[in-house]
Amino acid sequence: MWTPYLTIQDVNGLESDRFIKIFGNVVEHCLAAGIGILKNRPFNSVEDVVHAVVTYLDNLKLTEKEKILQLYPDSVSKLAGFSNSMLEFNTHQKIVNSSRSLRFEEKKRLKQLSKDYRDYFGFPFIICSKEDDIDTICATMESRLKNCKEKEIEIAMNEVKKICKLRIHEIVQ
Repeated sequence: MWTPYLTIQDVNGLESDRFIKIFGNVVEHCLAAGIGILKNRPFNSVEDVVHAVVTYLDNLKLTEKEKILQLYPDSVSKLAGFSNSMLEFNTHQKIVNSSRSLRFEEKKRLKQLSKDYRDYFGFPFIICSKEDDIDTICATMESRLKNCKEKEIEIAMNEVKKICKLRIHEIVQ
């Protein structure tokens, strides 16, 4: 029976180019991250892989962290542009509970906050959440818009780390 997961032994045995491609994508299509993570092989557990990603991200310079953040899609803006039927079927980029339809005012608010955030910080709003409602996301965006750029990079990178951890657990069992 075929399993979509890799074992830790599979991860340790991957050819370097394959490893870089797989784990570079864990950090939003960043092959440099795959190379940085590769240097930590062999791994003893999935948590060792997660630790390698976190360490790689933590050791980046501020400008490099900002470049990583710029790689991420603007999911909130996309969400604001989706029709309600698209929201119901968009499970891959789902960041909110779509048990109800978004009102026009909510979409407009999301779109404006997303634009304000990107204009202010130079990268999209990043949050690792699949359950928060629109009001919570908007309140979080409004709160984070009050941060200085360095503080917001730190917060956004913590969200990236959470996303990476989830992605790694989807790949490695």
